Amino acid sequence: MGKYLILNDNPMDNIIQGNPTKAFFIEMITRDISIKDAILDLLDNSIDGANAIKPNSYKGLYIDITINGKEFVVKDNCGGFSLEIAKRYAFRFGRPEEEILPNGTVGRFGIGMKRALFKMGKNFEVETRTDRDHFLVKVDVEEWRKKTKITTQEGHQITIDDWNFTYEELISDNNLSERGTYIKVINLYEEVSNLFEDNIFKNSLRNEIEKLLNLSLVKGIKIILNGEVLKGKNIEILKGDSQPYFYEGERDGVRFRIIAGLGKIGDPSLSGWYIYCNDRLVLEADKTEMTGWGVPNVPKFHLSHVMFRGVVLLDAEETIKLPLTTTKRGIDTTSDIYKVIFPFMKEATFSIVQFLKEVAKLGEDANNYRELLVEKEEKISVVEMKTTHIDIEEQRKFIYPEIDLEKIAQGTDKVRISYEVSKDLANKVRIYSNTKSLKDLGIMTFNYYLKMEEIDNE
Repeated sequence: MGKYLILNDNPMDNIIQGNPTKAFFIEMITRDISIKDAILDLLDNSIDGANAIKPNSYKGLYIDITINGKEFVVKDNCGGFSLEIAKRYAFRFGRPEEEILPNGTVGRFGIGMKRALFKMGKNFEVETRTDRDHFLVKVDVEEWRKKTKITTQEGHQITIDDWNFTYEELISDNNLSERGTYIKVINLYEEVSNLFEDNIFKNSLRNEIEKLLNLSLVKGIKIILNGEVLKGKNIEILKGDSQPYFYEGERDGVRFRIIAGLGKIGDPSLSGWYIYCNDRLVLEADKTEMTGWGVPNVPKFHLSHVMFRGVVLLDAEETIKLPLTTTKRGIDTTSDIYKVIFPFMKEATFSIVQFLKEVAKLGEDANNYRELLVEKEEKISVVEMKTTHIDIEEQRKFIYPEIDLEKIAQGTDKVRISYEVSKDLANKVRIYSNTKSLKDLGIMTFNYYLKMEEIDNE
């Protein structure tokens, strides 16, 4: 070993700073999230508040959202958060290790609200009111970014970034006359302002909220977007002569339910696996290896599997145990709980696909059989899957519905009308007509001519 000359013995001179700058941190945490996901993060916070004060029913609670080229505003009456929570958690970048989150939330890493606000604009304010606290935090992002403070370490004064926010205690109603939270962002970034003026974006955001927060909507929370009251979108599985695959259990504080079976035909984009974490849809209609398609013994998804529907419901008091990604748009497949449920998902997919293979062998009669099955079978919604006891004869077994060739031969009293047009043109007409899907557009145009010609539809 060679000898080294120590030039000084002052410990401060031997330090290489490794802390991030605020500019770097802000740019990095906002880079991997879309504006829609940023907005959904804020709505998740409101729903977490609703769950804390009214866990069984959200009736009487609301979230009111306004977006336009000048501002973003979201206001709720979902209980607000205390000054203590603001100091220890809500405005900190990252969740302190010792911080215990409220039961049943979807917040996990402690960056959702800050990331959303920094993503949108240069000025924001957050006002919140509880039974005990009422305060306001106003931030000019550029001023906050430049703010520093002087600290003393080992007798040396050094300048470091000041990450703190200041708040103002309120005694008047201000924007809130009841318990809740009010958030406003102005001086929007140009690309955000342009998005908020775009009707295509606003329609897409409405659809995303209705889909991803459908369980909360059905539980009674009222979500309003630019004056329009939104409605939940349910996933349904057939239950009658057939019985869906069903399995439930608990592992390491995570409760799970797996329900898989058959759903409506017509739109392959609805087929696949749906995964919910604490009522939030985090994976939608997945048909990849992530949920067991195309792995050994299970085929890749094919149009003949269009009726497949699978739902996984995961609930945990400690959110960190759920297999969520930071954007809540995917699943951490390496998590312990996902390794537990994945074999059951594969088992369910395999058993249902075997039945769908038999249906495909019917050839020209296959579609008639699928339509007949959907028409006569009882349907259970995702909310029923979540909140009620499911009467299943045998767990982990998909019971095939009978294939009655005689009934198929008789057909049904319905016909299918179809035609092909340019995809771009169809989407433009759908947006112009304010319909949510191409199927809805077709029904709307058919009903239009029924009305125009006063055709007797008896």
